[in-house]
Amino acid sequence: MLRVFLPAPPRADRADPWVRYSADGRAIDRGQDVPSRWPADPVTEAVLAACHVRLIALALPPMPRERLRGAARYALEDQIATSIDESAIAVTEPRHGTSVAAVASAALIGAITAQERRIARIVPESALAPQAEGWSWCASAAGGGFVRRADGSAFAVDAPTGGALPGALAAALRAKGAPRAVHVAFPADVPQLAEWSRTTGVPFVGATAWQWEQAPLASFASAPDFLREATRPRAGATGRPALGSFRPALILIGAALAVHFAGLLVTWSWLDVENWRLSRAIVAEAAAAQLPDAATPQAAFDAIARRNAQLRHRAMQAAPADALPLLARAAPALRALPPLALRSARYASDAWTLDLGRVDPALLSRVTRGLNAAGVEALAVPAAGGTRMRLSLAPVAR
Repeated sequence: MLRVFLPAPPRADRADPWVRYSADGRAIDRGQDVPSRWPADPVTEAVLAACHVRLIALALPPMPRERLRGAARYALEDQIATSIDESAIAVTEPRHGTSVAAVASAALIGAITAQERRIARIVPESALAPQAEGWSWCASAAGGGFVRRADGSAFAVDAPTGGALPGALAAALRAKGAPRAVHVAFPADVPQLAEWSRTTGVPFVGATAWQWEQAPLASFASAPDFLREATRPRAGATGRPALGSFRPALILIGAALAVHFAGLLVTWSWLDVENWRLSRAIVAEAAAAQLPDAATPQAAFDAIARRNAQLRHRAMQAAPADALPLLARAAPALRALPPLALRSARYASDAWTLDLGRVDPALLSRVTRGLNAAGVEALAVPAAGGTRMRLSLAPVAR
């Protein structure tokens, strides 16, 4: 396996450091070359410089993997300065109730993949550093450095100049929740450590120097991947005698699969035809009612739902997505929340936003499943001192 350190998108005229690894994670070769001279290993991974990535720890409630990234994006909206749509986000699997979200520029990730299509994974340099008690201050291979917190989060810092701490690190230490110690994982003399300890009131202690290429195999495997592609080992070829002994069974299995897939093909074709007919009928219905912006089935469905709400409002009746009907639909599931859990509730843009106090994650998961079963889309993310939950009417209930 080949891993290449990228301080920026690859360029034909820039040599970047690379390391080749054996199957057990040992470094067996290293160098620095332009992309055209990189070793032609079967798998190539990129390690993105820490200055381009911010790691954020998220305490998300239990949820299926397919909903994890959406919940992380919702939780990150108030924590990042750029637009969520302009950010590339990779989320790790929850560990001890915490997931780590890596945030980088979507344009940067797109430029890397466009310039070098051999890359199968893109992992942040800062995610490879160990999570120790306190904070770990490491030097980056691109210059400057980064700080890895015990919860897995990390932020980039400049290199110390003239013995002064980087501004980002000094500001973080002044904020609430400063660590018990900062482990300095690069060469620093004892007087300098003592001076930083004196000026900040936080102990600075020397630690073993850290470099990305020395990270263990488990760190690379668990790091958030911006491409979200798992590296699959190639299956080895089987010998002829073993294949021959299983040939009758394989023939029967193949015949059964052929019949099964033929049936699936007929069913899918019939469903496609029915879906096409229904889509045309919805568009025709919207056109007959002269509804604007109804050129596609989804747009026609939304337009019909809006007209239905308008007509019900004119008749002094409530629409399904109005505040009270939506709250009534959600009430049976919300009744399981403990007393005084609700801090505030506000309704806007066809959705309720509930601010809750601290709620047991298992109970919150049951409430979310109950809301989904009742036709209410529920998304819960951590907020200051509790949980924020957004409730909207599911499309199937409109």
